[in-house]
Amino acid sequence: MSWVWGTSTPPPVSSAVFAVSGSSTISAPPEKVWQTLLDFDSYREWNPFVRSLKILKNPNSAPLSVGHRIEIYPVHLPPTMDDASVGFLQKNSTLVEVTVLDHETHRVAWRTANMLPRWMLDAERWQMITVEEDAREGEVKCKYESYEVFKGILAYVVRWFVGKELKLGVKAMADGLKGRAEQH
Repeated sequence: MSWVWGTSTPPPVSSAVFAVSGSSTISAPPEKVWQTLLDFDSYREWNPFVRSLKILKNPNSAPLSVGHRIEIYPVHLPPTMDDASVGFLQKNSTLVEVTVLDHETHRVAWRTANMLPRWMLDAERWQMITVEEDAREGEVKCKYESYEVFKGILAYVVRWFVGKELKLGVKAMADGLKGRAEQH
């Protein structure tokens, strides 16, 4: 049986046209990193890649949950904290739907929810936080990992035009999360 996209396990990179990834080892408890990752209001303060996330149709400010749609705008390509220096063509946006949210294992995933059919463009992003096993006694470290897989005919176009910048962005977000979680 083949793997199905949008399930509760990350998609294999081999199932995609291309993938981007980034990770950081963070000197902070996983709960603190998780809280920082899900604090969308603070993204402008530390995230040079994804500057803002907004849960749509959430009038009661309910906590993030599976099925929520999120507008991600702006996405800086290439990543930068300087909003004023980003040109029109360097700001991108996307609409995603949360497919996995597991507070216990610190995993969140979302998948594109745009108007295009999935055979044209489909992307799924996973973010995970795990405890580092090799930390010295008394030291709390965790690893943040993020990767996004792209498939569909337009994934070739995305890879061609912004593939390099997406790789830089995912890594910049991992480094920004590290800085934020270790600072606060």
